[in-house]
Amino acid sequence: KLAGICEEMCKEVGAYPKCGQCEGFVAPDSTPGVMTWPELLEHMDNLVDWGAESLKGWKKQASALQVSGMSCEAQDSKVRSLLQSKLKGVCEEMCKEVGAYPKCGQCEGFVAPDSTPGVMTWPELLEHMDNLVDWGAESLKGWKKQAS
Repeated sequence: KLAGICEEMCKEVGAYPKCGQCEGFVAPDSTPGVMTWPELLEHMDNLVDWGAESLKGWKKQASALQVSGMSCEAQDSKVRSLLQSKLKGVCEEMCKEVGAYPKCGQCEGFVAPDSTPGVMTWPELLEHMDNLVDWGAESLKGWKKQAS
């Protein structure tokens, strides 16, 4: 508080720039708007230090980006998958609302409902018979092992 008062008093008595008796006094720049050689050299040193620190930071950022870039791709894929699965149900509901339900081919992963519920078509019956043949063969192998 007193430092400001001391400077004001020096200004009033006409001793302002040479106010050495005031505690903490810093003389104003004797060449305002002009850089002296010592100031220029100090500024250049500061720029070198700042540049070196900036490069260190940029290198850290670049290496972090290289490492996290792969995880961003994996995360992006995961988020897109979640979004698509959420939209799947919405897409089918929208098709039902507009009357296009059984023919909802534009919805990703859409499986049309059975057009003949409770009745087997020839392709379904043939596939079922093939499955029964495979199951019967596996059962016979197991029974033969038990018998021997």
